Amino acid sequence: MRSGALLSLALLSTGTLPAVAADRFSCGDAEVRIEVLARDTLVLEERAESVVTVSRKGRETVLRYRNIDFIGGACVDTGKPGPLVAFQAYCGGSGCQDGANWGVIDATSLRVLTVPSDTNRAQAQQLLGGALPVIKTISVVNEARKQGVEIF
Repeated sequence: MRSGALLSLALLSTGTLPAVAADRFSCGDAEVRIEVLARDTLVLEERAESVVTVSRKGRETVLRYRNIDFIGGACVDTGKPGPLVAFQAYCGGSGCQDGANWGVIDATSLRVLTVPSDTNRAQAQQLLGGALPVIKTISVVNEARKQGVEIF
């Protein structure tokens, strides 16, 4: 019992539990990691955090999202100016904009070109050369549950 209390105390002090789900891929010479981190908090909406990290040559761009249900990404080689990381972060309800909510990061400069929003589908299509990629998404709820955290 004592070791369980110490483990709980350690988790409370760090605020983040170890991540289980991660999608990793290369994009040009950048490395991309999309993951779900379970957080130890009493606030239900903050118990899972989705993180997109794009790193290159010792630098990284990190974007964090809460209150979403799905996240995923892909590398898109537009030929100009170089490869782009396209990702989607969206909720899963009937009022959610699952066709929008695209983010785009330049894999060379690590500059964020657009972040997910309900109205940016056309902007993302323009940045990516017309077509949006088909991506495999991670269920934030399922991954949080695998980590022992209920978010509802």
